Amino acid sequence: MAESNQTEVSVNRILYWKYALFFTISYILSGFFCISQLSVPPDNYSLLWIPSGIGLVMFMILGYSAFFWVVLASFILNSFSYLQHHYQNLSYFKLFFELLNGSIDALQAFLAWKIAIELQRAQKQPLFSNNSQLISFFLFVCLLPSIITSGILILVKTVQRPEGINLAIFLKLSIYLTVGNTIGILLVGPLYWARKLSDGYKKLTRQFPFGIAISIAVILLVSLFEFSSIVFIIIPILILLAKKGNLLHSIIVAFIICLILSIGTAYRLGFFGTHIDEDTSFETALFLLAIMFVLYIATITFSELKLHQENLQSLVSRSVSSLEVSEERYRMLAENIADVIWVWDLSLGKFTYISPSVFQLRGLTAEEAMMETIDSSLEPDSARKVMDKLAFEIKNLKNYKDEKKYFYDELQQYKKDGTLIWIETVTHLVFNSKGQMEIVGVSRDIQKRKIAEEIQIENQNKLKELNATKDKFFSIIAHDLMNPFHTLIGFSTLLIGQTARKDLDGVLVSAKLMQNSAEKTRNLLKNLLEWSYTQTDKISFEPENLEALDILKEVIGLLKAMADQKGIEINFDVPDNGLVYADKQMIHTILRNLISNAIKYTYSGGRINITVAKNNTDWIFSVKDNGLGMASEISQNIFKIGAHQSELGTEKEQGTGLGLILCKEFVDHHQGKIWVESNIREGSTFSFSIPLV
Repeated sequence: MAESNQTEVSVNRILYWKYALFFTISYILSGFFCISQLSVPPDNYSLLWIPSGIGLVMFMILGYSAFFWVVLASFILNSFSYLQHHYQNLSYFKLFFELLNGSIDALQAFLAWKIAIELQRAQKQPLFSNNSQLISFFLFVCLLPSIITSGILILVKTVQRPEGINLAIFLKLSIYLTVGNTIGILLVGPLYWARKLSDGYKKLTRQFPFGIAISIAVILLVSLFEFSSIVFIIIPILILLAKKGNLLHSIIVAFIICLILSIGTAYRLGFFGTHIDEDTSFETALFLLAIMFVLYIATITFSELKLHQENLQSLVSRSVSSLEVSEERYRMLAENIADVIWVWDLSLGKFTYISPSVFQLRGLTAEEAMMETIDSSLEPDSARKVMDKLAFEIKNLKNYKDEKKYFYDELQQYKKDGTLIWIETVTHLVFNSKGQMEIVGVSRDIQKRKIAEEIQIENQNKLKELNATKDKFFSIIAHDLMNPFHTLIGFSTLLIGQTARKDLDGVLVSAKLMQNSAEKTRNLLKNLLEWSYTQTDKISFEPENLEALDILKEVIGLLKAMADQKGIEINFDVPDNGLVYADKQMIHTILRNLISNAIKYTYSGGRINITVAKNNTDWIFSVKDNGLGMASEISQNIFKIGAHQSELGTEKEQGTGLGLILCKEFVDHHQGKIWVESNIREGSTFSFSIPLV
């Protein structure tokens, strides 16, 4: 609202002129309407109510500068009325009086504005927030300025009339003008505060009650043309409107009522029109004032009830609960411990007490926490656990009714920001003074403890994995790596003897066997070296676009001699344009290990099929053999280090199982998956996926 020392509201120039012109034109048009449609002789001023309300709103929005615009609009109205009746006998002196009358109208709006400012400053909230403000507004903003300016206006008219006005007529016209101006300010002025209070009514989310408004309009029209006394039926309907709508709705309906009844009275229709006399318009105005006052008071009352009903209910609940619990005991507990103390009433199904320390635990005030239920405060599994345990313990309550039995639980609870924390609860069932069953509990934050436990479990798993890695490493060194050297030493000794005997055929056989043993040792060492790099995070991951067919041909070329020795046929199906985004060395190692394993476990004369295919998200590589196969319990653990021992091949070939572990780690580097499908004596299919770029 504008302050008393303002000269103009803080609006920009364009917006100011829009407001000024809009309200000035509205003032003039509403005045023309009242003069042409609502004026009832003799000297009826009581129904000229619309302009006076617009004048107050102009001051509220435009500040002091509204004085000029109100004077201008009122002067145009008064001059129009004067020229309409005295155009043949024009007097500039009397036109001056019309300017004076316009100044008096502006004075009325100015006084109403200044009083409204003082009222709002004293109460420190927008007007029309409660019924006491409405009464103050009526007495001091509507009635008082109207009384002052109406008397001044009649004095001016007394000077204008040569024959003068006697005291009785003076008082009657003053009352007429006072009531008429009061109606205007009380009807149009509240629109300003209804707009300022619009945020307060958003919670109601109610649409305009068209049905009630139309019903009132129909009753008024029927009263004008058929049954005049039916007009009084609208009074109880106004109470229903006040309950269903808000202040803005009531103002709109009040405007409709004033418009219809005023037109009816002016044209001698309806209850007031059938009793037309000099005071009929005054009776209409008093009826309209009563209608508006009943409607506004009822609307504000129902609005206050709606907005404060929930708070009142909460306050009553807390007050009743506080009588049942020892306030001193809980205050001592709340002030001296950090844990949260709470009481749950089973009959009410709600918390009756929660200590203020809940704020440190969950970020909620005690009042906010007490509005929650078990389901809304606990994680679903924890809430289900509590309810199931509670039902069981209540059923068996008779077994320990005379003793205190405590229950310990670890639960997950929501904080105010929606995150979950672990709490430990200690609870027991008690009976209060009314014989009603309650749960008294204490909640404690164990989030750090649970995190420490999770870290401990994770470390234990890592330790197990490290131990398995160590065991596998020692197994390879102690057994798998030593065996090839025993073979090399044995054949080298044999080779020396064959050379001495010049047994060239034997030398050739021994040399080939030594070559095979050395090749196996090299592959083992290569896998071992790569695996050790993965364990220390020293291996580099450098993906690039690779042609799947080229990689596969290169790997098959390296292993072809091994397959030929067993007479194994290797077939492959790879798309021509098979660009895979992967690390070349890693994908090479994966394929080398899978294909060499397939050769190891395939019988002589067998067959290996290799396929590369693409779906919506991945490249899928598959290596299928028709060899030994494996049981499901072995296939489930085949990629876990230390979970199984490597089986002998079809020709007693030995292995470490390290190659498959290495395959899994390299596939994980690519964010892919590796799996196996196998049945005993039906062969195995090893597959892995590489995500598309």
